[in-house]
Amino acid sequence: MTRRAGVVPVALLILALLLAACGGDDPRDVIQGEPLLSTTFDDDAAWETGMFPTGADEPDSSLAVAEGRYRIDHRAGRSSSFIWGAGGEAYEDIVIEVEAEQLSQFDDNLYGIGCRLATDDDGVSSGYMLLISGDGHFGIARLDGETLTFVLEWRQSDAIHEGRAQNTLRAICFEDYLALYANGEFLGDAADSTYRQPGQVGLVAGVNRENSVSVLFDDLAVYGAALED
Repeated sequence: MTRRAGVVPVALLILALLLAACGGDDPRDVIQGEPLLSTTFDDDAAWETGMFPTGADEPDSSLAVAEGRYRIDHRAGRSSSFIWGAGGEAYEDIVIEVEAEQLSQFDDNLYGIGCRLATDDDGVSSGYMLLISGDGHFGIARLDGETLTFVLEWRQSDAIHEGRAQNTLRAICFEDYLALYANGEFLGDAADSTYRQPGQVGLVAGVNRENSVSVLFDDLAVYGAALED
């Protein structure tokens, strides 16, 4: 298993917060296929863990498996930042479901699911992040090395449970199609064909400068994906 964690600056962590649209058109008819991965995080060897302190003015993070859940604690330094941890095999066209619970008080953050995450021989990371925030926003971003490039900019949805609450997230990564759901409700989608290679599934959390975020993840499931006939 390729293990990778990154603490990287988020150039566009909170974008277009004045946009109030909820989602877009109807989602594509992508159906859930055979189970590929299921974990309740009872085995700490199956997912990436570790401490990542880098100095008083730099991000400070922890990835841990504790009491049957995956926990991300991240403190941003002098710039907005995030960290992600990965696990499992490399998949391309998948549906991902996970329970996510924000523990920290500060709501101007991001957390969610990564798909097609890969790191090349030069240590450059790529893939996609499907994200929500504690203040009820969501977005879809492409991970380009050390930058998040939003292919669906931040917008608000009443379907997201705000603050210190639990959200059931569902992400679709199928061909060039990316879609995000929260608590059974469609949030939004985007098309991007930059990364069509298999990659790992990841869990991510980030926050604005000099703030902290803590999120628990549980009951992660990954399924194959196909178009409905």
